[in-house]
Amino acid sequence: MPSRIRPTLLFLLAAWLGAILFTASLVIAAQLDRRERQFDDEVRHVVGDLKNKLDTNEAVLAGFSAFLQAVDRGDRESAARYAASATAAYPHIYMMEVARKVPLAEEAAFEASLQERWRTDFRLKNFADMTGRQPAPGTPATPAEETWPILFMHPSLAETQAIYGLRLETVDYLASSLALAQRSGIPTSSPVFNLYEGGRAYILLQQVIRPSGTPSSEPNFFGSTMTAMLVIKAQALFPRFDAEADQSSMRFTAFIASPAKPESLLFEQPGLTASKLDQWFLPGFSRKIELASASQPMTMRFERQLLWIELLNPEMLTMLVLLGGALCLVPWLTIRHYRALDRAALEHERAAYLATHDLLTDLPNRFLFIDRFEKTFQHGQRNGLPFALLLIDLDHFKEVNDRFGHEIGDQVLVASGRRLVGGLRAGDTVARQGGDEFVALLGNIPDSTAATGVAEKLLVALAEPIATDAGPITISCSIGIALCPTHGESLHDLLKRADQAMYGAKEQGRNTVLVFTPAGENVPVRSQEPPITK
Repeated sequence: MPSRIRPTLLFLLAAWLGAILFTASLVIAAQLDRRERQFDDEVRHVVGDLKNKLDTNEAVLAGFSAFLQAVDRGDRESAARYAASATAAYPHIYMMEVARKVPLAEEAAFEASLQERWRTDFRLKNFADMTGRQPAPGTPATPAEETWPILFMHPSLAETQAIYGLRLETVDYLASSLALAQRSGIPTSSPVFNLYEGGRAYILLQQVIRPSGTPSSEPNFFGSTMTAMLVIKAQALFPRFDAEADQSSMRFTAFIASPAKPESLLFEQPGLTASKLDQWFLPGFSRKIELASASQPMTMRFERQLLWIELLNPEMLTMLVLLGGALCLVPWLTIRHYRALDRAALEHERAAYLATHDLLTDLPNRFLFIDRFEKTFQHGQRNGLPFALLLIDLDHFKEVNDRFGHEIGDQVLVASGRRLVGGLRAGDTVARQGGDEFVALLGNIPDSTAATGVAEKLLVALAEPIATDAGPITISCSIGIALCPTHGESLHDLLKRADQAMYGAKEQGRNTVLVFTPAGENVPVRSQEPPITK
């Protein structure tokens, strides 16, 4: 009997040990999978945070450039207030600067003028003379035909006063970026460099050409051609982590590419050092992410070596002892985790959609329309393709709301938006401007005749009765057309011109298409306004 019991006991012990080992392998596999998902979540967090800051940099630089085009040429106080509000809103932007184009023939007179009216200690200086180091090969010691001295900085720190008057083109790490910005007219980034006052940073710069304007008695401080610059400290771009996030064992580096240097290190986190035991028995994760950006292309590399100390925690040991509970809980926890990730992804997608679309009509809102306009404008500039902007206003829409109620009015707005979309090409954009007003962007429109033809189709589409809960309703619209670049090259100018044409259409009887003309000799395409009928 004992001889028969002993083999049974050994079998039970072996089965129990096998069950423990099998369960341990499942738990370790689940832990490894969870760590990799956590690693991917951390990567997405870092990349998303950095991408948001890069997009902010481009938006702030665009706004600063537009401000410099509009501000009075000697109004340094307004420029300082603008820069103060921008740097306060976005702390990762260390400094905002402006360099002005000065012809070499006017250099002495310009220097003397600023010494008399601005700073007695002002003088033009080369970077090599200021720092005492030899310039890089290819960097001009003196300007050939023009120079770009730095005239404006915010904040104007005590340790940066020496930078006033610095010739931008003599800075070795900025010369190539400055030349490219002048040729292309688009934002350009510099390599990462050591700041004069300490720390590492890079500069995002863009050439700004302002209109000549009317003569003024004020000193021409900013001039007609400038370079707007954002100085971004590298450490300020380092991602923010939640207090409970465990990123200490993850190593990541960020590199920025520029015209002068394919890759320069922006920032890095070294991570924890793994032992040989960790490297032999535990896997490591790595990712390489390219952040596509027209002005600040970056590459991020992530590495993480799993550590035994991360796996052999009290929770895991408890799970290995409580086999039955562990085998039941792991699948449930995994499913719940995936559901949570799916819900978070859906919520993020929905939030992103709501941020760029009108809640009632599902059409693009103003923010998305501005982005579409910028892309269409840039495409048109590169390829020489004109485009048109249509401002569409429903005639007597207030009477629809007063007569049938706002719910019926909303149904009319939704149906009108759908008809406008259906009447345009797939590449065109229709957005709700606000209230009963819509705006359309038509790409590759050669002349006013082509734009008018599209607008006439929209008139016909909107003239069809709209089915509502109150019955069919017929409504018309008035359309104003502005052409780019004929009537302007900015969204503000084109909207203004289209608005003037649209109100001209209303004055000439509504249900009409008008193309903006400076002389005001607008001729309606149609002037037969149908009544609102049910």
